[in-house]
Amino acid sequence: MNDYVSVIGGLTVCAFIIDPVHGPQTVNVVDVRARQLTIQWETFGYAVTRCHSYNLTVQYQYVFNQQEFSAEELIQTSSHYTLRGLRPFVEVRLRLVLANPEGSKESEEIVKQTEED
Repeated sequence: MNDYVSVIGGLTVCAFIIDPVHGPQTVNVVDVRARQLTIQWETFGYAVTRCHSYNLTVQYQYVFNQQEFSAEELIQTSSHYTLRGLRPFVEVRLRLVLANPEGSKESEEIVKQTEED
């Protein structure tokens, strides 16, 4: 096991809750369209999924017609998510944020441009 998880009598016991060690890893945009982007990341380890209550969100922003749009969406899938309702041919800046009750860690920022209609 690791520093955060031990098994006693077949039961998983989490020693303590700590800040996430790192943010989401290997985050990539795997599909780009005019009005949506699909992102994918490495699945979380056992200590995160079994020992912590956690949230994963995507924060993103873009500028359209000289107006900045920013949003945050809760992700409820395990390793991929599609941002929908974007504008065509805009540069989108995004990052994933993994948070538990003790703190949060972010992925690297990704910048991608949506396609034209």
